[in-house]
Amino acid sequence: DIAKLYSWRYRDLGDLANVLSRPDFQVANTGFAHTYQFINVEDFEGRGESTPTAYFYQNMGEAEYVVALFQFMVLVGIPAEKISILTTYNGQKALLDDIINQRCGPGTPLAGVRPGAVSRVDHYQGQQNDYILLSLVRTNAVGHLRDVRRLVVAVSRARLGLYVFGRRQVFDGCHELKSTMGQFWQRPDKLELITGEHYPATRKLEDELAKDKKFVVENVASLGQIVHEMQSQLCSYRYM
Repeated sequence: DIAKLYSWRYRDLGDLANVLSRPDFQVANTGFAHTYQFINVEDFEGRGESTPTAYFYQNMGEAEYVVALFQFMVLVGIPAEKISILTTYNGQKALLDDIINQRCGPGTPLAGVRPGAVSRVDHYQGQQNDYILLSLVRTNAVGHLRDVRRLVVAVSRARLGLYVFGRRQVFDGCHELKSTMGQFWQRPDKLELITGEHYPATRKLEDELAKDKKFVVENVASLGQIVHEMQSQLCSYRYM
């Protein structure tokens, strides 16, 4: 399914035999309604991208959203090492590292938990992981992601799940990226989660989703509240 995002770039690209036969490629991603989504992120506390120093691009809203989704995934049982967090700028990588250290630091319910990698896309070439969370950062211009080769590298790192965070109106109008972005726009641009699941999921990719099981996440604050409640339940179980 994810290969649709970049197969247009390569002639005669097909699925490997193990992709068609391995059980983990046949089941849905635990807690997710889709194998991939572009999640539109609006200004957070009145701000989109920022540059504390020249060319050191950061986006607090996207960073908080990505880390909250990482926490959600760990809380539903997905092994942290199977999740990698990627971004397109050094500044955002530094911000992501800081927020992970805060949210998963000493004294927190997820103390010591870390993703398989936090990396810039350019440094992750040749590597893959089961789940990729990707922060595109820019809200004023497309930036160097306009080079479609970078986009293809970014969206081809995930085996099972790819969740991209960015400003839709910025990337929607970029002609160079339309073949990939057009695939994303066929799905909702608000994160859709499935309640009540725990890793590993038994739901098949082709299974129809019950409406009462699907939860639409309106924004980062909404996901933060979900994570807070899940962490509170985890703490309660530990002290029972």
